[in-house]
Amino acid sequence: MHDLARHLRTLRLFSHIPLKQLEHLLQTSAVHTAKAGATLFDEADSARLHLVLIEGEAEAERRWTGPDRQEQTARWTLAPAGADAPFAFLGSASRVRVRAGTDVRYLTLDGDATDELAGWNERLIEAFTDDAELHRRTDLIKQIGLFRHLPLENVAEAFKRMRQREVQAGEIVIRQGEKGDAYYIVDAGEAEVIRTDAMSGETGCVARLGSGDGFGEEALLQDGYRNATVTMLTPGQLLVLEKHDFDALIKPSFVEEIAPEQALAMIDSGQARLLDCRYDLEYEESRIPGATLLPLDTLRAQVHRLEPEATYIVYCRSGRRSMAGAFLLRERNIRALSLAGGITGWPYEIDSSPA
Repeated sequence: MHDLARHLRTLRLFSHIPLKQLEHLLQTSAVHTAKAGATLFDEADSARLHLVLIEGEAEAERRWTGPDRQEQTARWTLAPAGADAPFAFLGSASRVRVRAGTDVRYLTLDGDATDELAGWNERLIEAFTDDAELHRRTDLIKQIGLFRHLPLENVAEAFKRMRQREVQAGEIVIRQGEKGDAYYIVDAGEAEVIRTDAMSGETGCVARLGSGDGFGEEALLQDGYRNATVTMLTPGQLLVLEKHDFDALIKPSFVEEIAPEQALAMIDSGQARLLDCRYDLEYEESRIPGATLLPLDTLRAQVHRLEPEATYIVYCRSGRRSMAGAFLLRERNIRALSLAGGITGWPYEIDSSPA
């Protein structure tokens, strides 16, 4: 997706969206295949979706009523142009139908999500023009997903309160089991996340971090302890936001809790899905009916299993781990709420049958 994102940024529509954000948008949009003659999208979809054709040819048709009240039709062919433009792009427009002329591979992008990204980045540039330090960091701020959900004044204040920390290769930034006291952003350099599984005792690398990646929020949201060790792979620079500043500027705007009765209404009406972020053994013992298991410590690596356009109500035992789970999902632009009180406070049906 990296090469496709890089080429898409040559289009004016995507030119102000940072490469990392555009890659994420593409990764949350499944690549589809279709046989010749299949409809890729019709008039009902064309006003809200952008089409990116990766392979093959497609025929587009638009119908409208002209000034003389006669129906007008325009038809054209879509096909990738070659190495310099390895895709064909059709922006959202009303009353357009697209059919595959040959077997094709393609993806569709949500027009509202694209507009939101482009608009936020434009507002960010305008808001930070008069502050030299913030303006210098605009490209970094653009990359960090969580800041897109915060008021711009909170973003500006958070960066003003951050301190810079120089780090060396091999330096341990946070250690599993320590109390969480700060949130970190990688400004420069690379790091790895090492976790020892509480159940099996196995230790392994679960993630690599680079410029624009944040870490350390899970322990802050749970007012608990680090669940992994982060070690620098290269020399670099971190931005550090202390816990009291994180609590004041980020947590209130970013984590939304929902009461059990509201959660049940959303689930019953199909507006939301349940996500259990506890460990396997807890889930096997009891669970809220219909919940999908995705343990918190695997959520970053397994988030691709979730539907990017769905709303998730995340729960744990007490509501503390689920706050971190909802936070991580929202960082990745997935709508998520934390169930207040967790399964312990759930007054409705509990499934205790073998999972």
